[in-house]
Amino acid sequence: MVKVNPKTQQTTFQVTLPEANSVALTGDFNGWDHSANPMKKSRTGAWKAELKLNAGEYQFRYLVNEYEWVNDDEAPVVANAFGTYNSLVKVEFPAAKRTAKKTPAKKTSGRRKPGK
Repeated sequence: MVKVNPKTQQTTFQVTLPEANSVALTGDFNGWDHSANPMKKSRTGAWKAELKLNAGEYQFRYLVNEYEWVNDDEAPVVANAFGTYNSLVKVEFPAAKRTAKKTPAKKTSGRRKPGK
C-alpha cells in the first residue's frame, strides 16, 4: 500500500510480509539501489518506509530477503524491460490555495471637499 500525504509531502510505502527477514524499497526514485531505503518491520509484520518524493510517477518494487522481487498488491503495475512488472505510484500534491490579499478600503469622512 502506498499513501501520499499532501500536507507533509511524505510518501509512505507499506507491505505486510511477516515471514520476511528484510525488505528494501527500490525504484527509479533511488536508482533501484536496494541499500538506499531499507524498510522497518513492525510487530504486526508490516514493513514500512517513508520518503519525501517530488510530484511525478515512479516505478518501484520491494526486494524481500535480498533475492525475491515483490510488487505492491494495491498499486497499478507496468511492464518492465525484464519481462516482468513494476508497481507504479503517482505522487500528486494539490495546488496550494491562494487567498487574495484584501486592501483596506479608504475611509472617507463623508464630507465633500470645497468646490466639488
